[in-house]
Amino acid sequence: MNSLNAASNLTEAIHRFRSTLEALPIVSAIEVLDDFVRGPEAALQVTTPQGTQQIDLEVKHSGEPRHVREASFRLSDRAKARPNSYGVVIAPYLSPESRAILRGQGQGWLDLAGNCLISFAGLHVELEKANANPFVTRRKQKSVFSPKSGRILKVLLAERAPLRGNEIAGRAHVSAAQVSKVRDVLLDREWAVSDADGLRIVKPLAVLEAWREERDAPRLVAQGYTIHHGRAFDTHAQTMFMKATTPFTTLLLAGHSVARRIAPYARVAGEFFYADRHGLELIHEYLSLLPSEAGANVFIYEPEDDAMQLDSIPLVPDPIRGTGLIQTYLDLSAMGDRDREAADHLLREKFGRALGAGSGEARNG
Repeated sequence: MNSLNAASNLTEAIHRFRSTLEALPIVSAIEVLDDFVRGPEAALQVTTPQGTQQIDLEVKHSGEPRHVREASFRLSDRAKARPNSYGVVIAPYLSPESRAILRGQGQGWLDLAGNCLISFAGLHVELEKANANPFVTRRKQKSVFSPKSGRILKVLLAERAPLRGNEIAGRAHVSAAQVSKVRDVLLDREWAVSDADGLRIVKPLAVLEAWREERDAPRLVAQGYTIHHGRAFDTHAQTMFMKATTPFTTLLLAGHSVARRIAPYARVAGEFFYADRHGLELIHEYLSLLPSEAGANVFIYEPEDDAMQLDSIPLVPDPIRGTGLIQTYLDLSAMGDRDREAADHLLREKFGRALGAGSGEARNG
């Protein structure tokens, strides 16, 4: 079962929970209090040598932190009327963040991925079998980090103040529906907050961490050798970028080429670009690019989005431009261990101000 519909699958959810308890020698009897079943809520009475314990259940179709926090509040409210009750949330999958919410409230959990905590007087069962959601397809996991959704994230990550949906859509050149989808995911994972002023990311490092784990390395489409280095390269690159003035041309320095200019760390030779067909033609023309396999010093990647210029940054000398901080960080993170070290250096050097660090968010989000 990939998800729990709170009403129609309540019986199965209770059955799974009962099976877990029945396997324990300490449990001598379990009674389902049918007269208490109300939609996604239910209650059991469990008998152990310590006596009887009432367990209140909340069944959720999603185990994202926002939904789990809501369920936890309801369980806490029910416990006020029955101080002896113990609250448990059941969901298809409960992330470490969701489990931490429940642990902090002294409540238990069970999910269909095999994670479980049931702990009350005389009984303690704790299992941790999955820290990644086995029921979400990779395609669905990556949807919030797709190129168009990524534009939205870049806009939000670069802005400390809340932004309204139409403003986000305008800046990111996406539809209002796309903004709404990304907004829902950010709120479900408690990475953002939304109020009358708009939407604002409050856990930027958590967003970046998840994004880089889902990201594939950019696709290399061409490489070659140029005799132009140092100032000669800059001079030819200036002319090349001046020619890339049409809105339909993608030409940007990328990866280490950007990092060494704004946050030097790793000594990686060569120049790295994102370029479409026209951009590739300009590189060949103005850098006199020669075919080379072993001695290549120019590497050209396929743009993952036709709007990569939106968050590009100016580099010296003008009019050379490179990928934005976030894109550069993600690219470096996806290329290898040494490259990830350069990405982490970029994070330390540049992302504090750019991502509004100082809100107290820990490095692990």
